[in-house]
Amino acid sequence: MGYIVIAVIIFFIFLFFRNKQEEVQRVQSQGGFNLKYGVLINHFLRIPKMKIEKKNRSSITMAVKDPNVITRFTVSHGFEDVSIYWQHISTGFGNHSLNWKFPESMPQVDMINIIEQELGAYERKLIRGN
Repeated sequence: MGYIVIAVIIFFIFLFFRNKQEEVQRVQSQGGFNLKYGVLINHFLRIPKMKIEKKNRSSITMAVKDPNVITRFTVSHGFEDVSIYWQHISTGFGNHSLNWKFPESMPQVDMINIIEQELGAYERKLIRGN
């Protein structure tokens, strides 16, 4: 009985990684991650002192690092969607994070507008102390 459970788990892990590889190849066939999500990436890279921290074929993490503050944005391609993660670590305000998930076909300008609105509202609430 235990061998059957292990075999089923291994089978599902195999399917997941095969599907993930197919998804990465699909993005590559569309010009690659940087081209596909260039509008989002360039938007975040326009933030002063923002640098690419790490990058692979399905995600990119950009960060601003100062002695008292670290702010990160990660853009990650999933299965037919894109996730954006924001993390802010500050000695003055503590640790904060937000994330968004959008269909990959959604215009990136619309994604940016939603992120900016929600992030702005979160920051205003944080500054007011609510």
